[in-house]
Amino acid sequence: MIYTNFHTHSKYCDGSGDPEEYVLRALELGFTALGFSSHAPLPFENDWTLEKRDLTGYLEDIDKLKNIYKDKIEIYKGLEIDYIRDLMSPADRKYSSLNLDFSIGSVHVQKDERTGEFPGIDYTEHDMDQLLENTFSNDITLLIKSYYKDMREMISQGGFTFLGHLDVVKKTNNGSKYFSENARWYREEVKNTLAAVKEKGVIMEVNTGNSRWENKTSIFPSPWILRQARQMDIPVILSSDAHRPDRIDAHFPEALQVLKDAGYRETVYLKGKKIISQKIS
Repeated sequence: MIYTNFHTHSKYCDGSGDPEEYVLRALELGFTALGFSSHAPLPFENDWTLEKRDLTGYLEDIDKLKNIYKDKIEIYKGLEIDYIRDLMSPADRKYSSLNLDFSIGSVHVQKDERTGEFPGIDYTEHDMDQLLENTFSNDITLLIKSYYKDMREMISQGGFTFLGHLDVVKKTNNGSKYFSENARWYREEVKNTLAAVKEKGVIMEVNTGNSRWENKTSIFPSPWILRQARQMDIPVILSSDAHRPDRIDAHFPEALQVLKDAGYRETVYLKGKKIISQKIS
């Protein structure tokens, strides 16, 4: 089986380490390709994305690595681009001028209507509590539905290669603190989002980057979602959402087993501009 990772962060955003450190680790592991996907700059101050002033340097750095290691490994230049309602989208024209090899479309934030800030839905319980109190009247169903609405709007608009961590909104939901994934309303939101994925022919990421990984349910999306996605013949790509060089293959064996248990027999990866299918082994 060919091993790749197309979800990689570094010192340029909220990861650590120089991009070349990730390349060297990929070579050690026998990877055939490595894609860099720093968080695209946001239109407001934050501490987890590329600074706008660093975007050109980041792109040039990845291009340099592509040339240096062209005979050893395929390096891909990308961005993880957020969808933020009324502010930005992977479909925005400015991204098409960057000569990217690929992009990941993701939703990470919701607007705090009281403060005007944009707390993360996958960062801390404090952020979730702030959003619940200030924007969603302490009703978790409103927050979750807003998240999945944004996800579906992003899918409808397109402009990205892979869909990032579909249910990352569960990241702080340890012990079902905020909601139950078995709740009918929650499963309906996921079902509607998978329908949008299928309709647009989107490739869905299977993301092993949960820093609180405890068992196979830590994967994004959850195993029950993957079972539904398989029944709908939605293609998947395996990625680690690495924020350190030693994490580029984190939990790949566990994730492949989850995929097999869900009925998947193939994953896809990017080769040049083509999407290639491969059997899970």
